[in-house]
Order: sequence, then C-alpha cells, then structure tokens
Amino acid sequence: MAEWAVIADDLTGANTAGVLLTNSYFRTLTTIEHRTIEKFPLQDYDAIVVNASSRTLDAAEAYERIRECTGQLLQRGITRFSKRIDSTIRGNLGAEIEGMMDALPDNAIACVVAVYPASGRMVVGGYQLVNGVPVHKTPAGNDPVKPVHSSALSEEISTQTALPQGFIPLSVTLQGSEAITAAARRQIEQGARILLFDAITFADIGAIAEGINRLQVPWFAVDPGPFTQKACELAYLGKQRVTRKKAGKVFIVAASASDLTRSQLAYLQNECQAHIIDVDIRHFLDSDEEQPVEEVIAREIWEISQCNDVFGLRAAGNKEFLIDIKAEAHKRGVTQDDIARRITYGLARIARKALQPGMNYLKGIYLTGGDMTVAFCRESQVEAIELIDEVQPHISFGTLVGGPLHGIALITKGGLIGETNTVMVCTKYLLNY
Repeated sequence: MAEWAVIADDLTGANTAGVLLTNSYFRTLTTIEHRTIEKFPLQDYDAIVVNASSRTLDAAEAYERIRECTGQLLQRGITRFSKRIDSTIRGNLGAEIEGMMDALPDNAIACVVAVYPASGRMVVGGYQLVNGVPVHKTPAGNDPVKPVHSSALSEEISTQTALPQGFIPLSVTLQGSEAITAAARRQIEQGARILLFDAITFADIGAIAEGINRLQVPWFAVDPGPFTQKACELAYLGKQRVTRKKAGKVFIVAASASDLTRSQLAYLQNECQAHIIDVDIRHFLDSDEEQPVEEVIAREIWEISQCNDVFGLRAAGNKEFLIDIKAEAHKRGVTQDDIARRITYGLARIARKALQPGMNYLKGIYLTGGDMTVAFCRESQVEAIELIDEVQPHISFGTLVGGPLHGIALITKGGLIGETNTVMVCTKYLLNY
C-alpha cells in the first residue's frame, strides 16, 4: 500500500523524483493528470507521484491545486508527503508550500532542501548554485513563464507566502544529524513553519533526513527529489524492485528545437542509422484542429518503421522550419502558450496515428520535453507512467499505464538535459530493456 506521495508541478519533474524512489526499490507510479488520483489502486504501489501541472499557473491557482491534490491523497490513506520543486527553483514555490501545508493536519513543517548533487545543484548560505553559478544568472533566470528573480531561496519563497521561515546553515549541516535536529527544533520553537537547509553533497542530504526524522513532529519534504528519496528510505525499508522485459523497436518524438536536442539527434543518426523525419511545425500554427498533412507524415513514419529499428519525428530539425513563437502569436492574436500547444499536440497526433497501424514491433518510446510528454499521453489515452529506473539524472524510464500503449517502455527527458550522446544512450537503454 502506497504511504508516500510526491506532488510535482510538471510531468518531467514528477518522473525525475519518482525514478529516484524506484532506485531505492519502491514501486512507483506517476499520474499524467492530477484529476486521475482516484483511479489507481494504491495497494499495488509503494509510492505515488502526482503531476499537478501547476508550474505555469498563477500563485492562487497553484495554491488551490496543491491543496486539493494533497487533500485527495490524504483521503486515500497517504501519510507522508513531498512537494517536488524544480531543480532550478522555477515555479510557484511559496504558494505550493502553503497549499500543501494548509491541507495537512497538525501544523506540519515544510523542510526545503533544494539540492541535486548529481546535476550540480547545491545551496550555500541560503543561495542556490547550479554548477557554481547563482541560479538566477543561469537560463532559469530568463525562463519565459516563471523566471527565477533571486538565487536566495528565502526571497523566492517569500514572494508568495508570509509563513515564517527558519534557516539551517552549512556550518550546522556539516556537523551531522544531531546538530541538525537541535537547530531545527530551536527554529520551530521560535515559530518557523518553513525550514531552509544548506547542503552540497548526498551525505549532507542524508544527515538532514536523519536529523528531521528525530524531531518527532509532522513534516513534509520540499525538494527536487534526492531528499525525498533519502527520507523515504529511512521511513520504509526492504522494498523489492519490479522489472519487465519486452521486444521490438524504438520510436522517438522530439519536440524541443534547442541546439542541444539537434546535436543529440544528429549524433544518434550517425551512430545507429536512425531515421528521423523533420516536421514543418508551421502546419500547426493557425489552428488546434487536425491538419491533413498529419496523415501523410504518420504514414511515412509507419513505412519507415518497417525497415528501421530506430525511427521517429522531430520539430524544427531543419533550421528553415524554426519560428519566432512570440511573433507568430502576435500575428494571430493568440498567446505564446497557444502556439506552443498547437505544435506539441500536432506532433502528438502524428505520433498516435503513426503507431495505430500496428504496435507489436514497438519496444519503447523516447520523448523529449515535458509538454510533449503530456500531449503524447493525452492523445494516446495514457493515464500514468509506472517508473522503473533513472537512465541519467533528470532522465526517467518507466512503462505506460492505460490506453492501447499500455505496458510499452518509455524514456522522458527535458530539452536542455544531457550531453551530445544522451539520446543515443537512452535509445540503447530501450533496445536492451
């Protein structure tokens, strides 16, 4: 029976957090939609990760969604909670912490450990650094929807909540769990409801988890994944990993038009003769409706799949197809989100149609981008992802739950994640699964 729930603000983040739990031998399920919480038999899993899709909402909406999700999970018997935050602290941090806190009983304390050592995320002096750079000076500071304005966690959180905060500096963390327990207890006695922790290494994270467990007060984790993983290990030991075997080919759908994604796919094509079709995304800019060209491209992909082990489609692989989303949105009198949605759902419909003629050959699917993953799952009637492993940091592996693709293996990755050979590594992982 699942006793631990993680609520994330997007699907890629949900998978990143959930796959860490599978690495610690917890059978974990990620829901594609927050509305489907009631559908799944929690007795079949050790942990559930809910995609609340709340990162791009305004603060009030994000607060309410997290509060509602937490309440639903409480009603289903969940006793331990984590609020998964973006590893570069984008999103509605303060509002979502307060939303979870207000849904939980007994004045629970929020423990914020915004650290992910495997990907260079650390917190020193209350400031988050990414590979040594203050996070607001990285691309996260220029995010078009939820930019990070300050690397100081306290400042980012306090823009959306007035809850009193306490701070545990690195000098305390390095002393170990007993010192952390004592410092945290003092902060709580002084009225702190949110505790912010400095940490650099996995050992620091482990010490914080041990220290907080000694407090014997209700609390929940706020982190990108590793702190939740360690806390869950301490709370529930002895779980067994579940694995499966299948056979077939690999289908790739890449919605990201970043230079990194382009170089990753070029490397893949050179190394394993993958056949990836470039889709002209300009076909989708004017409408949310299906376009005649979708059937043509889908048929071409299906034909390619009959003689290639690795095949698929990508957006703007040809630089001639690149667009200025802001300009295109202005021209049509719609938002940039509208244009992005039309593109991702156009690609998702093509993918669904390409797979319809026959799926017996399909071994796994590789998707780039959280929005692309959501669109693909909705179009293909997928309701959740059962997480099995982590291929690399921020790259999740699992199987699809629900719909005609039920049981098919899946790897998801953000568009700005990985090295030049990352897609090749993921493809080999699926082929060898």
